Amino acid sequence: MPSQLSTLIRSLRHTTMIRYSHVILLIPCDSVSAATITAALGVKPARVRENKSQVRVADGSFQECGHHTWMFDSPKNHSEGDPTARLHALADAIEPFAPRLPGIRADYKPFVDIVYHVTPQQPHGITGEFDWFRMPAELMRRYGAWDLSVSYEAFWFDHPDWIRRR
Repeated sequence: MPSQLSTLIRSLRHTTMIRYSHVILLIPCDSVSAATITAALGVKPARVRENKSQVRVADGSFQECGHHTWMFDSPKNHSEGDPTARLHALADAIEPFAPRLPGIRADYKPFVDIVYHVTPQQPHGITGEFDWFRMPAELMRRYGAWDLSVSYEAFWFDHPDWIRRR
């Protein structure tokens, strides 16, 4: 039993750790338009996120600018499936309102976003590691039929046990 436990601990120590992830339908909009999108699609978003940023204006100064995003999550989280399984679940969730997406396309640009914030498997860094994403043709056809682009981003962070050399 102790050897099984130590094997389990070693294997847990040497796996990629997901710090954050999402597979989500995003529709950039303004604060008023979120309700319009919800009514047009006939489905409530998981949330409407507000982002604020500083933009340079004509006189060279900065001005705060706000953006909103209508967000509809995949029903599966990272512990329930890999990105492909989560994309399948999201497609199944979108399918009932997909015929209404063309009705908002003149004003909004919906897309699917996949984001993973992960740490490498080994404390010595990410040398030799890669992130594999596959999207079967059938799934590409579904998203393509709805005119939904898919973006994928993986952000790598230091392993918690990594010691920087000086």
